Amino acid sequence: MTYTGFLILFTVIPVFFLLIILRKSLSFVYVRTLLLVSVIAFLATTLWDNYAVYNGVWFFQCEKTLGVKILHLPVEEYFFFFLQTYLTGLVQLFFIINFSKTSNNIKLFTLLPITLVLMQLPKLPFGKMNYLLHLLVWGLFFILIQLVFGWKKIKKNIKAVLIPSMIMTLYFSLADSISIGYGIWEFDINQTLGFRILNIPLEEILFFFMTNLLITEAMILFLPSKFLEEKNKGNLYRKCIVKINRNI
Repeated sequence: MTYTGFLILFTVIPVFFLLIILRKSLSFVYVRTLLLVSVIAFLATTLWDNYAVYNGVWFFQCEKTLGVKILHLPVEEYFFFFLQTYLTGLVQLFFIINFSKTSNNIKLFTLLPITLVLMQLPKLPFGKMNYLLHLLVWGLFFILIQLVFGWKKIKKNIKAVLIPSMIMTLYFSLADSISIGYGIWEFDINQTLGFRILNIPLEEILFFFMTNLLITEAMILFLPSKFLEEKNKGNLYRKCIVKINRNI
């Protein structure tokens, strides 16, 4: 399997099917928010990922990619930034429609614009802690920004944040395990802790949880309160209908 094959199998096809399933629920507001969050995810991840590859924390096998690089990353990696956001965002919408309970009087928060400055940086000096510390410094920074600007809204919609994040962490971890098995990418044993679940470094599982958490939190923060309340009312209406039918 190549990186392109990985993208098609684990992101493009699931996104396609979710678009079909959710076609009646995909409002302009949600699509606009999802596109905005995908751009933010792209900007927030590009420098971080490039710096990790620059340090050799992980690397891609040339024969498994198209051979086209932008900075230090194969072009497929940039597509993954967007596709992961779309897939996680659609799973979150499915959850919001069918299971989530939201509260009234939710305040609307926004995120600060993210500015990235590309520069020549020194190598990471922490040895086996490189991946973990590189991940935590980056991920916790953006999570703190989201919490500062919207912790009340996140708290009131916590199920719609955490449950889709955990589902997609499991999904992408399993997909990652397959890709590692095919040798699409590999990790430097001298820059990871050495703890693995199956063949996946522990840091990689944490990476998927943090990135999916950032996506779901950002979606909740950017979606208008009215949208969340309407979806909640629709969900409660469907539950009432089901309950009435059962009683009949």
